[in-house]
Amino acid sequence: MAAAAVISCNKEEFVPHVDFAPVEVTIPTAGTDELAEPVTFNFTANAAWTAEVKGENVVEWLSISPKKGEAGEASIKFTATANTAKENRTATLEINVEGLETIVVPVVQLQKNAIDVNADAAYTVSFKGGSVEIEVGHNVAYTYEVSADWLVETKAYTTDKLTFTVAEQEVNAPARSATVTVYSELGVVMIVTITQEAWSPISWTNSLTELGAGAGRVGVAVAGDKVYFTANGELFAADAATGAGATKVALPEGFVAGGVHVDDAGNLMVSGPDRVVSDGTCGQLQLYKVAADGTYTPLVDYNSANYWCTEMGNFRVKGDINGDALIMAYICVGTGHYAAWEVKGGVVGEPVYGDLHDGSWDASTGVVAPAGAAIADGFFAITYGSTYNLNYFNGEAWSEVYVTGSTWMENYNCISTAEVNGKKYLAMTASCHFDYDYTDIIVLDVTDLTAVKEVFKIQMNFYTVNAGGLTYSDIYIKGEDGKLAAYVVDSWMDTVEKYLFPLE
Repeated sequence: MAAAAVISCNKEEFVPHVDFAPVEVTIPTAGTDELAEPVTFNFTANAAWTAEVKGENVVEWLSISPKKGEAGEASIKFTATANTAKENRTATLEINVEGLETIVVPVVQLQKNAIDVNADAAYTVSFKGGSVEIEVGHNVAYTYEVSADWLVETKAYTTDKLTFTVAEQEVNAPARSATVTVYSELGVVMIVTITQEAWSPISWTNSLTELGAGAGRVGVAVAGDKVYFTANGELFAADAATGAGATKVALPEGFVAGGVHVDDAGNLMVSGPDRVVSDGTCGQLQLYKVAADGTYTPLVDYNSANYWCTEMGNFRVKGDINGDALIMAYICVGTGHYAAWEVKGGVVGEPVYGDLHDGSWDASTGVVAPAGAAIADGFFAITYGSTYNLNYFNGEAWSEVYVTGSTWMENYNCISTAEVNGKKYLAMTASCHFDYDYTDIIVLDVTDLTAVKEVFKIQMNFYTVNAGGLTYSDIYIKGEDGKLAAYVVDSWMDTVEKYLFPLE
């Protein structure tokens, strides 16, 4: 990563992009064979691209050409058969450019207009009268007329439910409103207004600039009613509800703070800075427990004599350090490794070491995050390396549980986990501690590790989305009033923010 950073300082960075007008591609019912003008999707890319269409049975009715191209203006042509169904059929066009998220364009082919009368052509009714029911199936408006006044339509009072699907708001979009007007031959009955709230998930912003931050490792965590963060080797606390009142917390004499941590029982810990050195030694890496009276108790005192490494840090803790817990840290021995300390009855055991996954990650930095209070409970790992994907070790074997889509020059070395409303969540940020022009906040539902679900993925391009240039370097999540609160420190190391995400 250091080499990549040096290169980026001396060479203007290439930033891939795709320009296109937001559009839904619409194909007529009859298909494309007889059209005077083809159905196309036009865009401009500054890098090579590939495209494909996806959807249920899409290969039976839809194809595109071309499926790949070089940089420049491009036009993708759609070929579709006639739609004989009574419903629209849909697909998606997916365009991929290396370095960008997949561009997804909705494609819809219109339904076949139809009306069906599900009845016999003739009925005989008793002289005493009776009723005849004629069922009409339709996807178009229709009318009817009766040829005799002794046939009177029965108009029973019925109740219909009008159900509307509300699309998700874009990040930082303003509130918006729409109306549903209910009317009949009696005139307008009611106008119903539906307002969707704005999604500006930032609850508060606490700037560290006035505290002198601007270099070194940073961290963030919440304990009780305080949010704690590190900056320039010092520890600070502020009000967790408002971000106000940031004050310095005293540290042991000579101790330089790198990260701050909170276990499941709310115990506060502070660690020394990650060590990255060039002479083959790591120096000393420490983790302290911070007591309510301000005293400090060492939990971990680690150095290169324990296990040779070129880089180490990113402590993560699960459980209760005064009872049973698991402390883990990332270390680099050419490739990614971990060190783990099991805590039993408040006593920290000897470190255990392991190779991350199959040792194929040529990682320069990474993170391991425990899933429980023992190594047997499993742990997550992700690194700056060859795959950039989130992996999980269940105590016996590795599995890849989430594909990030990253291909190069990304950092994933910040993970936080929490259980909210009976579900387990994992949050991480892309481009932690290292960024070109954007960063993602990614929140995953990891309740079922065989089917990890992406709950939120917010991409922040600091040139266009956030005027303050906010990308993220550390993240901490916890449940608050049924929502998921995410506390982040930006990669410029001068701002702490609080986000509140709604949950199902």
